[in-house]
Amino acid sequence: MKTLVSLRNLLLFGAAAIVLAAIPVSERLKFDQRIEAFFASDNPDLLLLQRNRSEFGGSEFVIVAWTEDQLFAMPDQQVPQSLAAVLEIDVLLAVDDPVAQKIRDVSARLNEIPGVNGEKTQHLADLLDAAPRFKPSRRAMLRLFEGTMVGRDGRTTGILLELRPQNESTESRAATLEKIRKIAASMDGEVAVAGEPVQVFDMFQMVEEDGQILFLVSLSILSLVLLMMFQGFRWVLAPVGLVLGSVVVTRATLSVIGAELSMVSSMLNSLVTVIGIATCMHVIVHYRDIRNEQGVLPLETDHQRKQKVLDATKRTLSEMTMPIFWTCVTTAVGFTSLLVSQITPVRSFSIMMCLGTGVVLLACIVVFPATLGSGSRLSPPASVPMEHWLDKALHISARAVEKRPVLTGVICFLMFAFAIPGVLMLNVETDFSKNFKDSSTIVQSLKFVESRLGGAGSWEIAFDTPEELTDDFLSDIQRLTEKLRSLSEDDETISILSLTDFTDLPPRIFVPTKTLRKIASKQPTLVSNFYNKDARRMRIVLRSAEQQPSEQKLTQIIRIRSCVHDFFASTEFRQTTPPEASGMFVLLADLIQSLLQDQLLSFVVATIGILVCMTIAFRSLRIGFVSLLPNIFPVAIVMGILGWTGSRVNIGTAMITSVSMGLTVDSTIHYITAFERARRQNSVQNSLHIAHASAGRALVFAHLALVAGLLVLTASRFVPLVYFGALLSLSMVGGVFGDLVLLPLLLRWTTPVSSTINSDELSAENSD
Repeated sequence: MKTLVSLRNLLLFGAAAIVLAAIPVSERLKFDQRIEAFFASDNPDLLLLQRNRSEFGGSEFVIVAWTEDQLFAMPDQQVPQSLAAVLEIDVLLAVDDPVAQKIRDVSARLNEIPGVNGEKTQHLADLLDAAPRFKPSRRAMLRLFEGTMVGRDGRTTGILLELRPQNESTESRAATLEKIRKIAASMDGEVAVAGEPVQVFDMFQMVEEDGQILFLVSLSILSLVLLMMFQGFRWVLAPVGLVLGSVVVTRATLSVIGAELSMVSSMLNSLVTVIGIATCMHVIVHYRDIRNEQGVLPLETDHQRKQKVLDATKRTLSEMTMPIFWTCVTTAVGFTSLLVSQITPVRSFSIMMCLGTGVVLLACIVVFPATLGSGSRLSPPASVPMEHWLDKALHISARAVEKRPVLTGVICFLMFAFAIPGVLMLNVETDFSKNFKDSSTIVQSLKFVESRLGGAGSWEIAFDTPEELTDDFLSDIQRLTEKLRSLSEDDETISILSLTDFTDLPPRIFVPTKTLRKIASKQPTLVSNFYNKDARRMRIVLRSAEQQPSEQKLTQIIRIRSCVHDFFASTEFRQTTPPEASGMFVLLADLIQSLLQDQLLSFVVATIGILVCMTIAFRSLRIGFVSLLPNIFPVAIVMGILGWTGSRVNIGTAMITSVSMGLTVDSTIHYITAFERARRQNSVQNSLHIAHASAGRALVFAHLALVAGLLVLTASRFVPLVYFGALLSLSMVGGVFGDLVLLPLLLRWTTPVSSTINSDELSAENSD
C-alpha cells in the first residue's frame, strides 16, 4: 500500500494519459445492427433463411399502406364499404384510374431508392391489369391478395417493396428506410410504413441513441446525488472520472480486438457505471468513517494533517482492497454465466462486461490512492443529509432481527415461498412490436397495416422441385396449400399464398404447367418470387400478424411445420433437404424463447460460481452458502412478481437474474467483511451492530444512488430497456432487504460463538 500511495499522482497522470489516448480508438467501436447476429452461424433456421434469400431474393419486405375513398372503378360511383361488397358487384374489377396513376407514381419514386429492389415491387394496379379480362379471375385474384394488396374494407391498399440485401446495396439500411418514410410522408392522408426490416432497424436505432443519451443523463444524476451526499467536488469527480475512464478504455479495447456492440451490449455503459459508482461509494464511506475516528487535534499542523490523511488512505486501501477485488470477481462471475446462452450477442455481452469489470478494478487501483491521499487541506466527505435518521433506522432493523429472529425468518420464508409459483408462471413475449411503446411510429404503423390489411410478419416454406415442373407436382403443391389454409381457417391472423394459387385461377382452361408458362410470360417477377428454376426450388409464402399473443404465434409455427413434414413424407418426390418453415418471423419468435431457456441455466451457473468465489474469499463453505440466500432472495421476489402479475419476459428481463446476482452480491461481501473484522474483538451480536452501522450505511447509500441512475433507463423508447432499468432497480431494493435483514439473521444463526475471522487476506493491514 505504501508504494501505491507514494506513486499515487504518477499513477493518476498515467491513467489520464491512457484514457485520452483511448478516446479516438473508442469512437471507432461499431454497432452491429443485423438481427442475424443474434444467432449462431450454424443455427438451422438462420441457414434456411440465408438459403432462401440467395434463391428467391432479399426476402425482406416493407409495405407502404394507405386508404383511398374509392379504390376500385365502380359503376355509378358506388362506394362499397367492404371487399366482400366489392366482389358482389358484377363488373370487371380494376383500380380506379386516378388511384392507379397515384400508385404507379409513388411506386416509381420508391423504386428509385438504391436499397429497394425495384424489379420485385408489387402493387394492386399492375397485378389486376395483368390478370385475365375475366370477372371470376379478377375476383379470385383479389381474394388471394386480401391482406397484402387490399384490405377487408375494400379501400386500403399498399405497395410491397423488397429490400436488397445490405451487402448488395449502395446505401445503408438507415438511408433506405429514411427515404421510404420521406416519400410516404409526402402523400396525402394517413400512410403507414411497416415490415420486419423497419421494426428491426427502429429497434437498433432506439437502443443506440437511447443508450448514449441515458448513460449521460444517468451519470449526471449520479453526480448530483454524490455531490448532495458528500458535499465536495472531489467525491464527485473521482467516481465520475473512474466511470468515464473505464467506459472509454473498455470500448477502446473492444474496438482494437474487432468486437462490435449489439442491442444487448448497449447496456455496457450503464452497467459499468453501476459497478464503478457502487465501488466508489463503499470506499468513500469507509474512508470518511476512518477520518471521523481520527478526530481533529488541537493546533494541528500541516504535517500532522497530511500524515493523518496518508494514514487514513493506507488503512482504507488496506481494508478495502480484498473486498473490492472479490466484488469485481463475483460481478464478473455473474456476467460470465451468460456464456451458456444460445444467443451470440448475449455471449459477446458477457465477455464485454467481464472486460469492463476488470477495467473498473484497475481503475480503482490508480484512482483511489490519489483521490484519498492527495490534498490534505481538502475536507473529507461530509455527512449525508438526514444520515442520523438512517442510523436510527439501521439500529431499529438490527434490533428487530435480534429480538424477533424466528418471526423475521418466517416472514422471509413466506415471501420466498409466495414468489416461487410466480417464477414458474413466467411467459415469453414474442410479439416483437411489444419492444416499442404504443405511442411509437412503428407500433402505430403496425396497427394500421394489421387492422386494415393483414399480417406484417413474413415467413415461408421452401422445398425442392423436379428439374421440369409437372402437372402432378403442381397439383400436389396446391393440395399442400389447401391443407395449410385448412389449418388456419379459424385464424384470421395468418394468410398463405402459393404459386399454384395463380395456376388454379378461373378459367381453368389449361393444365397447370401451361397456365404457369402463360403467367410467366406476362408477369415474370410474380413467378420468380415463388419459383427459382435454376436452383430447382419453390416456396409458399405466409404472412402472420406480429401483434398477437406469443402462444398463438408459436402454435402457428408448430402446426405449419407439422403439416409440411407430414405432407412431404407422404409424397413420392424425395427432398434433398427436409422442407421447413423459416423466415424472420420464425427467428424472432424463437429469440426470446431461447433467452428464457438460457436464463435458468445461467442462473444456476452464476449461483455455483458465486458460491465458489465466496467460499474461497472467506475460506468458509458456511459463509459461501450464507451469502447466496440474500442474493437469490431479491431475484426470486422480482421474477415471482412478474409471474404473478402476468408480465411477459422480454429481452430486457431475460438477463436480469444473472446480472442482478452479480451486482447485489457486492454489498454482501462488504457486509460480511465488516462483520468478520468486528468479530476479532466483539460478540456476534455486537459485530452485527457494527457491520450494520458501517457497511450497512454504505450499501444503502450505494443502492439509493444506483437506483436513481438506473431509473433513468425507464425513460427509454425501447421497452426492454425500460424493463431492465425498472427490474434491476427493484432487485437493488430487494438486495438492501436481503443484506440488512436476511443476511444478519443467517449470520446470527450460523456463526459459532467462539469463531474468529478465518480470512486474514480480506482485512489484513499490510501497509507496514
